[in-house]
Amino acid sequence: MPLLVTRREVEDLFDLTTAIDVTEAAFREQAAGAICTQPPRMLTTPRGALRMVSGALLQSRRMGLRAGPAMGYNADGGERMVALLWDTETGDLLGVLSHPFGTLRTGATVGLATRWFAREDAHVLGMIGTGRNALSLLTAVCHVRPIEHIRVFSRDPEHRSRFAQRAGEALGRAIQVVDAAEKATLGADVVCVATNSLSPVLRAEQLSPGAFVATMGRPSELDGSVYLAAGLIVVGSKEHEQDYWDPSHTHQLMELVKAGKLELAAIHEMADVAVGRAPKRTSAGQTIVFKESQGGFGDVAFASYVYDQARRRALGQEVDL
Repeated sequence: MPLLVTRREVEDLFDLTTAIDVTEAAFREQAAGAICTQPPRMLTTPRGALRMVSGALLQSRRMGLRAGPAMGYNADGGERMVALLWDTETGDLLGVLSHPFGTLRTGATVGLATRWFAREDAHVLGMIGTGRNALSLLTAVCHVRPIEHIRVFSRDPEHRSRFAQRAGEALGRAIQVVDAAEKATLGADVVCVATNSLSPVLRAEQLSPGAFVATMGRPSELDGSVYLAAGLIVVGSKEHEQDYWDPSHTHQLMELVKAGKLELAAIHEMADVAVGRAPKRTSAGQTIVFKESQGGFGDVAFASYVYDQARRRALGQEVDL
């Protein structure tokens, strides 16, 4: 019978190191051609939206989806997502699982990318955007690199000040609040961007040579010049990027491909990096951009780990559906 696992039971099953390891293992399955995936989808309503992501990990024999209310329903910052998990061989429903791991999965993915692409001595971090994913990104970057200075910018002065205080308490260090994007990014070794902006918030001239840029917000948030200045561009999934769900946001990277200014073949996937088919950083002065592709088989990998841990620890309740 399927296992019903509540939020209280799953909250302590992950730490950041484990989350990064689970994420890397999922990319290795992707590299082996052992995944099925489709881009995230949004069902819009007058109030907000229902977000749905799905995928399958064939080596792990797990397939599933994660769904829950998104835009318009998360003003309190809470995650109300639920995952359904099936066996790919039998079709048996394995579990109905609380899945409050959206920001953790994003942070783990950016943390893994930082480990692979940021300079090992990176010590200055610039952050644009102070929404619900921002703290997970800062935490993950600090987890894998010896960050000493963090500078934060967002459009709302009050919001960025509140975030800096909260992030400083969580990370145990001072966060510098700045009033312009370039004050956060110039001189930064790692730049994280997480906004819902319809127009670019970061341009190439706002970066110093050798920066690693991680973007995980709307695909409109980086100016095309950032991609054109990069020596290496990596995404989580080309399929997700090519079929992005919201046409109201200009997909700056795909627009460059359509215009013939970038070759799609020159854009690498994290899976290729995981198995050595694509490079990591090749020089200190190389600018590298990573675009997080917003879930799918990675969410299934998290749900699969939670299910296995729940079975191992005798958590949850078997239900007859």
